This record gives sequence, structure tokens and C-alpha cells, in this order.
Amino acid sequence: MPRRRTPRGLFGAGLLLLVAASAVHPADLAEIKARGSLRVLVSADEDPAWFARQASDAPGFEREVLEGFTRVQKLRFEAVPVARWEDAIPMLLREDGDVLGGISATPERRQRVDFSVELLPARSVVVTWHPHASIRSLAALRRARLVIVANTTWAEALDKAGVPTAKAAHVDGLSAAIEAIRTDRADATVIGVVDFFLQRRTHRELEAGLPLGEPLSSAWAVRKGSPELLAALDAYLGQFRRSSNWSRLLVKYFGADAPAILKP
Repeated sequence: MPRRRTPRGLFGAGLLLLVAASAVHPADLAEIKARGSLRVLVSADEDPAWFARQASDAPGFEREVLEGFTRVQKLRFEAVPVARWEDAIPMLLREDGDVLGGISATPERRQRVDFSVELLPARSVVVTWHPHASIRSLAALRRARLVIVANTTWAEALDKAGVPTAKAAHVDGLSAAIEAIRTDRADATVIGVVDFFLQRRTHRELEAGLPLGEPLSSAWAVRKGSPELLAALDAYLGQFRRSSNWSRLLVKYFGADAPAILKP
């Protein structure tokens, strides 16, 4: 009879809604532990000194810190490469990974994802190649031949400083920007202060000059609705940054003067 079909139809529809809701519910720490691994999204061309794709005695600063977190949580560590950086947050939202590695926590990004406490400062800085003089004023920056990695917080900082990125040569990645100033095809570029320390280990000719933009934090991003994971990351990172291992890692990956500049 029709009257009996109606409750069944409603029950079926309700069941479908519950299944759909569970499918879009962000995986939190309990679900991650049930799976047994933490999937960390990382740029496919990331500097190995920051995050190496493979485990080793020197897996990169960020990976080494995150591997410590997975050991505490008794999880396997799984690196998930991101081919195009603009796809990183969409991949996190699609649950292709659980954590997005070191990304600048901008107000715009905070509207889409949640961020852990600060991993490292993420201030943008103007960088030149010796013997070119370092750039320490906006006037000198406006006169310089610039190269910039498009669609980054570095490009945003340049724009906000009143130097339109349209006047700069655009390249696809950090390595290309460094190569441009090394070969004198540009006078300067803008990168993050952490990237400067990493690149300086290989290229001692690099010099940092004018800082640009508001100070930001490099932090770990998680999906909104994952409070247990976020709280666990915050607790671990807060404790780790107060330990002697923190300074040891800063020196190991960034140099002896890094702790004084990259301190909490």
C-alpha cells in the first residue's frame, strides 16, 4: 500500500543522506589512527633540505619534525606529492592527504583550512646574488630587474609593497628564480626567509636585503572540522619547540646563525 511505502522511502532517503554526510565528514585523528598512517601533502619539487620525498638520516627539516609526530602517535608516515602547488589546498579538501606541509598561513587561506601553531616565520625578503649590491630600500627595488615565482605569497608581498608583479619576469619555481639572478638575467627576486637559509647552504653568493609584507607563519594546514588532529599537532609542536632538539635541527638544516633569526 502507498502509505507503507512512504516510511520506507523516507528511511531510504535518510540513509542516503547519512552515507553522504559521512563521506564528506573530514577525517579526524581517530579515523587516521584507524587507517594507521598520516598522509602529508608536499610539493613534488620541494627542497630536500626542507622535505625529502624519501626517509633518510637527513629527511629535511619539516619532514624530520613531522616524523617525530607520527612516532608519538604510532602512525606510519606517508608523503603525498603535489604536482602543482595551486592544487595543494584543493587536494587537502578532497582528503587526498591529512596534513598540508609548511604553508604560509594567510588570512585568505584561513578561510578555507585551519592552521597549526607556527612552525617557522614566513617573512618575504628581497634576495640578490653577489657581487650585486643587496637591495635595502623600496626605491632600489623599483629600479631593479625582478624575477618572481607567480601565485605565491612572495608575489603578493611584492604587489603590496607597490611594485607590480606585472613588471617582473615570471618563473615557475624557486630554482628558476635563483638561476635567473645567478646568471644576471635579473637583479633580484623575492622569496621566504626560510627558503633563503635553505638556498644559502648551496649558494653562498645569495644575500638577503629588504623584508617585505607583514610577518606570516609557516604552519601545517588541516581540514576544518578536524579538531583532534589540530590539537595534537599544536601540542606536539609547542612541546618540541621548547626542547633542545629544536635548536639542533635549526643548525642542522639552516646553519649556525639560524636559531637567532628563526627562534620562536
